[in-house]
Amino acid sequence: MPNLLVLLPLLLLPLTTHSYSEDEAIRNVHIAGMSYCSTDQISSGDNNHYKSLDGSFSVGQVWSNSSLQFVTGYDGSENALTLAVRGSEDIDNWLDNLDIIKTSPYDDDSSVEVHKGFWEEYTTLRDDMISYLLTEAGKHSTTKLKLTGHSSGAANAMLLAYDVARGQAIGLEDFQVSALYTFGEPRVGNTAFADSVISLEIPHTRVVHYRDIVPHVPPHLMGFHHSPQEIWYDSEDSSHYVECSETDGEDSACSKSEWYFTASDHCTYIDLAICSAGC
Repeated sequence: MPNLLVLLPLLLLPLTTHSYSEDEAIRNVHIAGMSYCSTDQISSGDNNHYKSLDGSFSVGQVWSNSSLQFVTGYDGSENALTLAVRGSEDIDNWLDNLDIIKTSPYDDDSSVEVHKGFWEEYTTLRDDMISYLLTEAGKHSTTKLKLTGHSSGAANAMLLAYDVARGQAIGLEDFQVSALYTFGEPRVGNTAFADSVISLEIPHTRVVHYRDIVPHVPPHLMGFHHSPQEIWYDSEDSSHYVECSETDGEDSACSKSEWYFTASDHCTYIDLAICSAGC
């Protein structure tokens, strides 16, 4: 008869809630990558990312200023509205200027802290992101949202997903995040934030390419903590990936196991150019 004391830890392990689809991730690389293209390239469909998507995807609107940009759309394959947020155009300068200051912006839980700079950037975009998504919702019968982004754009996508899941995105109270795909996402908040993302059951797939430095800032030692689930491509050519812990975003067997990180791995994801060079 099996020893119950031996089996008990196994019984307490969380059940797998989803499995990783590389095809779906590639689709989202293209949706996220499109946000780096010029407004003319996006609106006309004259860019490599749009051309790589099938006819079930349609572009909605483009919002852009001198430093930020996002694109809405509709993915008919999932009957979901999409939003892709562009990351920094100059990753070296972005890394040089990144600080470790946190803020506690959530009145209902002061233990939850997020990076102050990410929060400030997000709040400059939030109302427009919601407004543009509502415009897109008027064209399609769905309340599903698929959010994506690369680099600092991934942080913006995460913060919007968090507000939607908490019912705090004014205008999107009846909407649900059906998928959150982030690529090269920096650490957005503290452990309490990561735990809250888990408790809200936000379906987060966080892809990391090999030794990309951005997912390792701001430093874990400074109180920042990733939320799961990391999917780590553990080679330069993206020929193999590891499905990391579904309960801990800081899985020591995944990208944290590396000792050397580089910005040169930041603009290629699943063997596709995701920054402006990919357009």
